[in-house]
Amino acid sequence: MTHRKPKPRLLSRRTAMVCTSSGLIATAFGVVGFGRDPGPVRTYAREEGESAPPPETSPARGQAWMPDVNRRPLEVNFTPGGIREMRGLVLHVQEGENSLHDRFSDPAVECSSHFWVSQAGEIEQYVSAHDRAWAQGAGNPSWLSVETSGFASRPLTARQVDAVARIYAWGMAQHGWPLEPASTPLGLGFGVHSMGGRDWGGHACPGPLRSAQTGAILGAVRTRYPR
Repeated sequence: MTHRKPKPRLLSRRTAMVCTSSGLIATAFGVVGFGRDPGPVRTYAREEGESAPPPETSPARGQAWMPDVNRRPLEVNFTPGGIREMRGLVLHVQEGENSLHDRFSDPAVECSSHFWVSQAGEIEQYVSAHDRAWAQGAGNPSWLSVETSGFASRPLTARQVDAVARIYAWGMAQHGWPLEPASTPLGLGFGVHSMGGRDWGGHACPGPLRSAQTGAILGAVRTRYPR
């Protein structure tokens, strides 16, 4: 799902289906995987060859863990203290079903997300908001991430829309995200994986159907979870 130095390589259909279960690629849109994060599979203070950010660039510290969700912290596949700034939240599609905790706990997978939302609206948090999940390549240091169960060919369920809205409302209150869509990696707000282009892996994720629901999610934040 994430990588620092992408090296394009073709995947067989069998391999692609394995990868899509983690949200790496969406075969329905003909996207080719760009390889996994080549960094260490154990947790560490910073990525290889990368200096720790100076204190003045560190983001303001709101809550690290969202209350009233299923907290399932990972032991691998993330960078402690790796969030450099808080630009907002990025929507992903799992291209599969069921919790991603076990998959993200496999050191060989080398990918993760901060949150996962089931089709019934259950929320799991895997990575602290102060730490960097491996979800969208060059966007990892600046954006939190949410995987959504299901497939790009199917829209988010009403319960998923509400659950993602809950996450976003929490991020607004704790981390200052604006109530607006983001269309590029330099924006602020609620974005989608595909907006990052090649630097974020060149993926179509989460696909047109779910991308079109970002407005409904922000609308739910405005009407159901006002600050």
